[in-house]
Amino acid sequence: MRLVINEAKYQENLTIVTGKTTIGTIKGIWKNTENPVIGNKYHVELSINFPHEAHIQPKEKQFPFVSSDNAGVIFGGVCEGLDNEVYYLRFETDWIDMLDINAISSKKQKGDYISFTANYYDIEIYPYTIK
Repeated sequence: MRLVINEAKYQENLTIVTGKTTIGTIKGIWKNTENPVIGNKYHVELSINFPHEAHIQPKEKQFPFVSSDNAGVIFGGVCEGLDNEVYYLRFETDWIDMLDINAISSKKQKGDYISFTANYYDIEIYPYTIK
């Protein structure tokens, strides 16, 4: 997915970034040896640890979405598929993430809306270069 960095804060040995995607704002821990540049666009992948189910009533116009506040990030995606271990959630054309099937209390099917939260300290943001 593409992320435009809006803010970077340095706390001990962590770089905490906030940035805009096409569907909302994400906050997490920057995982790169190079510091992020405010205003730059990056291609990134996420590693989301310890997600918790969020009970948001799905409205088609609201999904997919991502929203950040001071403590965490709320994600809402569409289940594109599943196996015995994970849901494959589509957020954007170039953004799909896997969610542990046990993070959601009720069984979901392809096409269902799924929402979950994570503390921003548990969201790792890995930039990469497309060649």
